[in-house]
Amino acid sequence: MRWEPLQSRFINSLIVGFCWLTMVGGDAACAQTARSGAGRTTQQLAQPVSLTWQEVPLATALDRLAATQSIAVWLDRRIDPSMPINLTVADQSVADVLKELGEQVSAVAIPFAGVVYIGPQQTADELTTLAELAREPLAKAPAALRNAWLKPQPSSYARLSRPRELLTQLAKDASATAIDLEQIPHDLWPARELPAMAAIDRAVLLLAGFDLTCRLSADGRQLAVVPIERPVVVSREYRVVPSRAAAFQEVLSQMPSAAASGEKSRPIVVARSEEHDQLRAALAGRSSVAGASSAAAPRRLVKPSGADSLASRRFTLTIENKPLAPVLAQLASQLNLQINWDAAIPDTAEGRNTLVSCQVDRANLDDLLNALLAPAGFAYERQEASISIRRQ
Repeated sequence: MRWEPLQSRFINSLIVGFCWLTMVGGDAACAQTARSGAGRTTQQLAQPVSLTWQEVPLATALDRLAATQSIAVWLDRRIDPSMPINLTVADQSVADVLKELGEQVSAVAIPFAGVVYIGPQQTADELTTLAELAREPLAKAPAALRNAWLKPQPSSYARLSRPRELLTQLAKDASATAIDLEQIPHDLWPARELPAMAAIDRAVLLLAGFDLTCRLSADGRQLAVVPIERPVVVSREYRVVPSRAAAFQEVLSQMPSAAASGEKSRPIVVARSEEHDQLRAALAGRSSVAGASSAAAPRRLVKPSGADSLASRRFTLTIENKPLAPVLAQLASQLNLQINWDAAIPDTAEGRNTLVSCQVDRANLDDLLNALLAPAGFAYERQEASISIRRQ
């Protein structure tokens, strides 16, 4: 088992926390729920634990650890739950215990949407990108449907649940219909308790163990079960300013699986979500946690160093025609940021209070800032919690 840093996308999302900032209609209740849950998870995975397991079935070991430490674990159906575990630890963190446990079953553990996913390497590498691809149609879906798919909600599955029925109910709860369910083989699952997570993430997680994923219709009312099309990649267009071109190209050159086309100043890059995070980090003038050379290598989840804990936060934001300065002030208040405006930018409707519209989903802080500032003609520099804003 390898603990992977998902660069700026999910850096230690279980150890540091998984944060949603929901500002749709001015309601931040989801953000508060996510932050409090993330804080509890942070504490639990850092807690020392002592245990001795001798010939304990994997499922039993995980159930005990999850129950005593209040963490959520999703064991992929392709990993034998009866595999015996032999492990003795004294005063080691829960994260270290999971690492050692996984090494015995040739599995990979990654943080995903508030749970620890344990499964095959290929699925672990693809899961985050599959979730991003599944979200893409929601950009144009009605707000109510988008909220139904993205608002984090806790869930539970009864013992002997059938995945087809679970997906049917999941779609129904989101005011949608699941189709092509015959592609899901018959299976019976153990009871599960899941923390608050988006319905679309639960759908991706549920289907991944069958080598399947989901595709939403443009209006968000139909969820189709489809085979995973490989390679699992996302296409993104970048605007590369001259001052960041060398750094961008250096990071890109370390990604043998990524493909770039178009002009150097406006390249279109096809890559995994984690690789796009590294490219965005290069454009923002900050280095990724593991370094650009790790883009194609097995990733490892590590404990936070505290250098930039904001990198682990995720934000969902929808605003329309709101003055920029108050939006940034609210963000700064929630995240303890320091906003530094260039003195040449006036505090007027043509300056700091220019109207902005923005819609992002599960974006990191830098992507959120870019979405707010760039269309209004502003640029920024960030040093951890200090943000300096200037004209482009």
